[in-house]
Amino acid sequence: MEEMEHKVRRTIEEYHMLSPGDRVIAAVSGGADSVCLLALLYGMKEEWDLQLRAVHVHHGLRGQEADRDADFVRTLCAELDVPCHIIKVDVRRFASGSGMSEEEAGRHLRYEALEQEAQEWESGDKGRARIAVAHHSDDQAETILHNMFRGSGLAGLKGIPHVRGRIIRPLLDADRREIIDWLRKNGFSWVQDSTNTSDHYTRNRIRRLLPMIEEDINQGAVGNILRMGRLAGQADEYLSMKGKCWIREYVKQLGPQAAVPCAALTAEPEIIRSYVVMELLKDLAGSAKDLGWIHVQQVLGLTGRPVGKEVHLPYSLVAVREYESILIGRNISPDEEEEGEMALPKVEMSIFSYKKGTQFPKNMYTKWFDCDRIKGTPVVRTRRPGDYMTLADGSHKALKRFMIDEKIPRQLRDQVPLLADGSHVMWIIGYRISEFYKIGPDTTRILQAEAGRRKE
Repeated sequence: MEEMEHKVRRTIEEYHMLSPGDRVIAAVSGGADSVCLLALLYGMKEEWDLQLRAVHVHHGLRGQEADRDADFVRTLCAELDVPCHIIKVDVRRFASGSGMSEEEAGRHLRYEALEQEAQEWESGDKGRARIAVAHHSDDQAETILHNMFRGSGLAGLKGIPHVRGRIIRPLLDADRREIIDWLRKNGFSWVQDSTNTSDHYTRNRIRRLLPMIEEDINQGAVGNILRMGRLAGQADEYLSMKGKCWIREYVKQLGPQAAVPCAALTAEPEIIRSYVVMELLKDLAGSAKDLGWIHVQQVLGLTGRPVGKEVHLPYSLVAVREYESILIGRNISPDEEEEGEMALPKVEMSIFSYKKGTQFPKNMYTKWFDCDRIKGTPVVRTRRPGDYMTLADGSHKALKRFMIDEKIPRQLRDQVPLLADGSHVMWIIGYRISEFYKIGPDTTRILQAEAGRRKE
């Protein structure tokens, strides 16, 4: 087995990209990298019992050259007896309508087409489909530099992941020179995309930097960039874990809001403070897209600001300085307040038998209750006069006093969602449950309540 093939197989096995019998969609542009990817997967097809398809996305941007590329891919696949699907998209129109650059729009439509192909292949059958794309180690180095120049944090410096969902990158540990050498040695041809040499795209300008850096500064520069990326990835994973642990210990989830204690936060090193806020913003937003370190700094800046100061963030999030904390949550519009639904999440409930020793759910938004202790029909609502909870010693405590003692800001108390059995509050959603309804030695049936997003 040639060194190139051995390297790619090692990458596939190390990152558990494929299993025998898998379906694989190879994204084939016709360039050297994608031709190499398709040929290597074809060589593994029989041994791994793979079902292989190719998809070529025609962006509609380069006229006859784009048609030539599609024809080349079609012919190559016919020679290899690999089913091929040519998908045409209108990148220019999509970019104009979405406000994206053509480069970004092309990437979006390309992955959308590949994902749709995978879903259609899986429909009605249990077999999984993987999407193989042809990024290599030079692409990785360019991505790390690109993200660094844009001001990325450690997450951006770790570069392109080997596996993301169904997307796999078998060539990511091979470099461009190895790919070209392997193609020539094995008699494969390819086509050249003229946009790869255009100054119009930022990545192309960065691509030309690397040979200059290796020639004038350090011949091992690319390898050093890749090592830095791996270290950045390890550091990012560790610090993300530390941030999540801190959130679990210190942050109070008040329904759709989160209260971050300022004294505890400022006692941490700056890097931990930053990761705490970033992880919390991602959790509240439900996405990391459009969240950057500038937003983290805006939130951290509130620790030194007067009470009432606020900053507005992506995803309609707002961070407000309270007396002892920073409160972060969704910006509730007056219209939503009038509708009275702004704090009411959808709660899915189910009942099942309890077997002693069954592990409890650890998700803060999924709770178990002793079903036989519930007297009425649990409802999701906000607070009402007379509401109370049961404490560990069996005593009752008025919900109003409980909220005061827990330092829940006055303006939020009417927004905190509750699961209630009459006036008895079973669960302050996202926070704690009443002791009365907890699972005990005599529990035989469980009511599981799982809170999702708030009503739209």
